Amino acid sequence: MDKFLHPFTKKNHSSAIPGLEDVATYVKASTVLSQKGTKCVDGRYLPTQAHGFLARPGADGGYVMALEAVNRKLHLGLTPQQCFNLVFKAVIALNGKFYLHTDEYTDPTPYTHTGLIGCGHLAKAGRKGLSWEYDVRSNDVREMVNYARNLCEVSSHIEMITLSGKHTEKGVLLVHSRKNTVLSYNPKRHQMYFIYDVDRDHTFMKKLVETMALEGLTYRDMIREADLQLDATLQNLAVGLPIYEVNFVEDKPSVRYMKHILPKPLLSRMHVPFASPFIFVQKHQK
Repeated sequence: MDKFLHPFTKKNHSSAIPGLEDVATYVKASTVLSQKGTKCVDGRYLPTQAHGFLARPGADGGYVMALEAVNRKLHLGLTPQQCFNLVFKAVIALNGKFYLHTDEYTDPTPYTHTGLIGCGHLAKAGRKGLSWEYDVRSNDVREMVNYARNLCEVSSHIEMITLSGKHTEKGVLLVHSRKNTVLSYNPKRHQMYFIYDVDRDHTFMKKLVETMALEGLTYRDMIREADLQLDATLQNLAVGLPIYEVNFVEDKPSVRYMKHILPKPLLSRMHVPFASPFIFVQKHQK
């Protein structure tokens, strides 16, 4: 039962703030060059897994989920499979491979998987009681994940990375750079962080929307829903953790404490169509 509940369990983190010097030392020791490819914000990626990839919620599956939300609000008439295929084809054209992740709790080797998926971003949205926070229908997310699992069996253009271990993230790092990123886990320092490559994600999403060339779809629509879904995942997985902004001047990082992720009242988590975007990443709105 514990293995089944693992990806769905809400994290309650300590409110202690890691010292800025400690975070800055981690960032400096864990900075790597950006590489083509996408991974999730999950802190459990080893340095050998998706090294230097763009870190964003749900990896490429998160883009599908954002499109599903826009499709629902704008009544574009797409099925979950059509949403997946549009994103999949565009990602392949831009990056060459579509990435997702699960974990050893949901997909223990060699046994059949025991839950929706080991990615908390997709798994939370796939729950009936939580999907409204993500502006999607739980059945649509489940259909998308099942379709992706089946495609993994027959296509070399999609990869499901399996993560291991427990969540021990010390905070959330919002990385602003197109050249550099930060390891989510540094085994030499025995530390782990949620990582979100803000600038790279926004740049790639613009290209993704242009490549999909779907009538009625705009970058503004996609980024608004993606930000809202990120906020929902932080509420479900990272309440109590501090958020730090990481900026690079040339190759030198600087770290700034922003705020803690505080639990939001239920009413404030209920939103109207196209509500205000995620408050921590507004640089792209210019």
